[in-house]
Amino acid sequence: MKIPEEIKYLEIFYDGRCGMCCTFHEWVNAQERAFGLTFIPYQDPALEHCFPNLAELEPDKQMIVRTDTGELFFGAEAWVLCLLSCKHHQGMARRLGGKVLLPVAIRACHLLATNRKKLSRVFFRKKDNAVMQELHQMENPNCGEGGCAL
Repeated sequence: MKIPEEIKYLEIFYDGRCGMCCTFHEWVNAQERAFGLTFIPYQDPALEHCFPNLAELEPDKQMIVRTDTGELFFGAEAWVLCLLSCKHHQGMARRLGGKVLLPVAIRACHLLATNRKKLSRVFFRKKDNAVMQELHQMENPNCGEGGCAL
């Protein structure tokens, strides 16, 4: 994996309805930052405007990261960049993105991504339930003639 020389910012597209994904999001956000990032659930309707072809990249199957220069990274490489964004985990990120460990990271990431919904139900059920409760508490927009404003 070629890790970009200088990253200023990352956009991380993830499943906002998955307890495991939301827990990872919270963990990364709690770390001291090496550079800026934003987590964006791929279900966000506003994504149609800022990333119109995201659905074609199947974000429901793997995490996708976009750098400030527009480079896209998927799956294990996306995870490596998330880890790289954490100031105190950059060494581990560089090792995981290297020739020796990247194949292992790819297999582990594929295993997790393929089974994330089952794993989430087992290990992150509380998080899934909290997400579901939060969604049910959201107000329905008062849509007038012709549509709703975001």
